[in-house]
Amino acid sequence: MLDLNLLKNSWFFKTKTLKKWEILFDEWEKDTNLYVIIRWELKIEKYTTKKRNETKVLAYLKNNEVFWEAALNSDKEKEVKIQATITTSLLYIDAKYELNQFTKKHPEEWLNLLKYIIYLSNKRLLESNYLITANYKVSQEISKIKEINNKSVFELIQKLKDIVNADYIVYLEENPIMQNYTTIKYDTRKEWKMLDIVIETAENKLSILELKNEWYNNSIHELTIWSDNLWLLIFFKKWKDFNDNDKKVLTSVTTSIAWLIKQKIILEEEKNKNLLLWENF
Repeated sequence: MLDLNLLKNSWFFKTKTLKKWEILFDEWEKDTNLYVIIRWELKIEKYTTKKRNETKVLAYLKNNEVFWEAALNSDKEKEVKIQATITTSLLYIDAKYELNQFTKKHPEEWLNLLKYIIYLSNKRLLESNYLITANYKVSQEISKIKEINNKSVFELIQKLKDIVNADYIVYLEENPIMQNYTTIKYDTRKEWKMLDIVIETAENKLSILELKNEWYNNSIHELTIWSDNLWLLIFFKKWKDFNDNDKKVLTSVTTSIAWLIKQKIILEEEKNKNLLLWENF
């Protein structure tokens, strides 16, 4: 673990406090500082539109995280936007002008910091590999689908369970008629069986004993397409919780599944229209 007091007492590292939603730096800005989070959390975002009015969350940074280590050997423009999700305290040092003096006066502290940066870089590399691998496997499974229907969607969810190392997955759809109610359509524990269990919801937490069982940890993901929030995938683990990287992977892979489900619904609506036309012909 990094000793933040040693960095604070070196006089080279300065402190900075960001208020909730305050931006540390934006995409395309230049910044030569190396940062360390003392307390709380920042989120990393990437713009998804040319108008820069929409972003995708790439990751979250928390206590003791060191970031923007690229400043050690480059002063290139930022490729992401970073802002605080809550009032957050940071340490920072100008890597271009002050770091050299810090390394000369505090060689042991610099060596410990460098070791920690290497440790974090390796950890992030492993996490990125998991993300890339999971997305690749999901994409491969989607590419094998010959017909988009309930069967193919449920088969994909069944395979997803093993890809993301979940004990089981429950897929739900919002009830189009009754507000605050949703329907369990598929549960990987009941393999290949289509369900139709209506349950009550409250503030995104399912009021059903089975899904609140204290022995099961869950991660709930809305499958969102444009303004539609019609579906939920809930991932469960029996003996341990999903960590931040697990949740990042789940958010990423469920995006592909959301598009597949949306396409299934479009095809079903088109099929129903055609049937209606034939009946009225």
